Amino acid sequence: MLRRFLNYKRVITLSLIVAFVILLLFPELQKRPFYSLSRPVVFLISGLQRGLTWIGAGIGNAWNGYINLTSVRHENERLKQDLARLRNENIQLQEAERANERFQQILEFKKDKPYSVLVAAVIGRDPSNWYRTLMIDKGQRDGVAVEMGVIAPAGVVGRVIKTGPNVSQILLLTDRNSAIPALIQRTRDEGLVEGAENGLARMKYLSLLSEVKEGDLVLTSGLIGNLPKGLPIGTLGPVTKKELDLFQQAEVIPGLDFSKLEEVLIVTSVEGQR
Repeated sequence: MLRRFLNYKRVITLSLIVAFVILLLFPELQKRPFYSLSRPVVFLISGLQRGLTWIGAGIGNAWNGYINLTSVRHENERLKQDLARLRNENIQLQEAERANERFQQILEFKKDKPYSVLVAAVIGRDPSNWYRTLMIDKGQRDGVAVEMGVIAPAGVVGRVIKTGPNVSQILLLTDRNSAIPALIQRTRDEGLVEGAENGLARMKYLSLLSEVKEGDLVLTSGLIGNLPKGLPIGTLGPVTKKELDLFQQAEVIPGLDFSKLEEVLIVTSVEGQR
């Protein structure tokens, strides 16, 4: 037992002597005795810190990217809405400009005319194939009456066949129930323009001696009081002339596209009609 104790004591003494010698040989260990021992720990901790910093930076960048992307999406949506609004405003301005052009044309047409007219807007069309009619936004309260002629700057539209307090129904010249006295501008031959089944019209009761031909301009003759004389109806199409018939007739191509009419003029009175 005593021998073991002495051996243990010798080991401790020898260890202390070795440590003292190391301190003498390496003076810097006297100032930082734990520097060498702590380097591995410092390396490990610094590596961990760098990793955490990198992860934190990545998360921060990802979050900033998400915020920026969300902001860009919101800005893109706002720009789309602004573009749609501007397009709508542009369409409205174009429509207003076209309406202004039409009304300017109507005002110019009304100048120095020997008859009075009332401007009306088209508000409806007959969807059936039985009648070809239009509905307008003027009626009895505005002075509209049945049989009044209806025109446009480009030519004859038809006549009023029904009225209400604020609306009226117009029979187009292409309807089979329509009949308008007319004449050929070039030859002065007279006849009657009636509606036809094909959506056009035809001029009947032309003299067999008449030299009318395709392309001649057809005008109102003014023989009835609801339409002034000299208004364009259309142009002649193919002329039919048979020896055994008492008259010849011709197809009439209207000068108006009735499907595109938006405003019409009601002839309320005619002065100096001959």
